[in-house]
Amino acid sequence: MYDISDLLRELLDRYSNTSDLDQEFRRMLRDDPALEDDYAEWCDEHGYKKATGFRDFINEIVESQDSFWDNYQEFGNNI
Repeated sequence: MYDISDLLRELLDRYSNTSDLDQEFRRMLRDDPALEDDYAEWCDEHGYKKATGFRDFINEIVESQDSFWDNYQEFGNNI
């Protein structure tokens, strides 16, 4: 069984938030029926639509990171 959240985080680290990430994940789903089944179950468990769940999850991670840095700088911490 795949941990979809971890897999998506790894892809984000590898490809950043690019179309390459989308293409790679879609390729992986096509090539591995077990991954596709685990992804469908993951979407159901987390309330995502299968067509957009991975992208929604990635966007939430990116927004969370942006929010962290915005808050960090708001309190006078400059890098």
